[in-house]
Amino acid sequence: MSASESDPVRAAVLRAAREFNAGNYFEAHEEIEEVLDDTPDELWDLHLGLIRVAVGYHKTSQRLDSGAARMLRRGLETMEAYPEVAGGIHLTPLRARAIRDIALLEKGRGGEVDLAKSPPRLQPMPQQRKSSGS
Repeated sequence: MSASESDPVRAAVLRAAREFNAGNYFEAHEEIEEVLDDTPDELWDLHLGLIRVAVGYHKTSQRLDSGAARMLRRGLETMEAYPEVAGGIHLTPLRARAIRDIALLEKGRGGEVDLAKSPPRLQPMPQQRKSSGS
């Protein structure tokens, strides 16, 4: 059994990353939302932030620029206390992309946020295998 199979929260985050990276932002947010009640307290704001970022990109795909910018910003603010890598997710590229996209959206240039040719990515880090102690 893999580590992700034994941890339903980690498995949901990995499914969310696959959905997010396929451009299925609404589905990505739902994957994490389904396990939010089981999320450890120390990861609650991280997962809530990822949900908000996914919703922000869903709104971006619908050309709801104002709402998209607001959700992306709220997502970043919710995750701001976390380091570069947290909860098995490399946050730096996602943060940089969201900041760039917020600037475009807030300037009324949402059409320049090209989710098809240059989509944002949610990058899970490989999970560390626990040693058997030998």
